[in-house]
Amino acid sequence: MRCRLTLVAGAVVILNLLDAIFTLCYTHSGVASESNPMMQVALAAHPVLFVLAKISLVSLGVLLLWRMRHVRAAAFGLIGTTAAYSLLLLYHLSAVPHLI
Repeated sequence: MRCRLTLVAGAVVILNLLDAIFTLCYTHSGVASESNPMMQVALAAHPVLFVLAKISLVSLGVLLLWRMRHVRAAAFGLIGTTAAYSLLLLYHLSAVPHLI
């Protein structure tokens, strides 16, 4: 189970990075706007700050859940977060034609 949760935790970090990239593409092209007020401030300041903040915050959350993986709720949290980011990636991919 530990190996699976390690892969799940890694998937969250990668999916979060993809979310950041898509968000930059969509906001830069005017197709969408950032809906998270905290990330909106970071994005308005500088795209690099946005990416660093997003990766840092989500990675810290993943690290906390992974370290608490022996607690059932934390393991479900990792799995649920992976599912949510997977759905978000599908949403991003469905909007790609608007970038073209």
